[in-house]
Amino acid sequence: MDEKRAGWALGLALVVLGVLLLLQALGVALGRWLLGLLLLGAGGGFLAAYLQGRYGWASIPGLGLLGLGLALFLEGQAWAGSLFLLGLGAGLIATYLADRAQWWALIPGGILLSLAGVALVEGLWAVEAGWLLFLGMALTFAALFLLGHRWALWPALGMLLPLALTREPLRLFLAYALPLALILVGGYLLWRSLRRA
Repeated sequence: MDEKRAGWALGLALVVLGVLLLLQALGVALGRWLLGLLLLGAGGGFLAAYLQGRYGWASIPGLGLLGLGLALFLEGQAWAGSLFLLGLGAGLIATYLADRAQWWALIPGGILLSLAGVALVEGLWAVEAGWLLFLGMALTFAALFLLGHRWALWPALGMLLPLALTREPLRLFLAYALPLALILVGGYLLWRSLRRA
């Protein structure tokens, strides 16, 4: 009986989802609103399971679906897509908060939150904000280092180089410094090999 109910519920959910997606593709605004409500409801269901403490991982689809549902309601806003990334990132962080042994969730969570920050800033103010990705990644690994994962210091420091390269003065300096350094090292090697001959 339970297997029959599960098959019926899944079948009905797929038919409703298919109809909503078809309405969306046909440009019927009602389809977008209904799909948004469906996604919000599904996200709420996953969050309820998470909050009951049964499934720590349920925060990932829960917050992700909530973000996607909200993004559907805000379609047309340049920053609406950041809500989905924000939901997934927050869901991964919540997974860690539910079970501290799941420290790995901080890495994709931090990266997704960083991407959400880039999308949000670029959508709201129409300015280039790619540097936020590297800053967010550096902060993510720095947080892991502070939580006792000593290896995380190296990726945290490693993210500072691409972060610095996104800034114009350093890029300009490296445009000249790198070729000059190569010329100097190559010249030294040539001079040394000619001196030995």
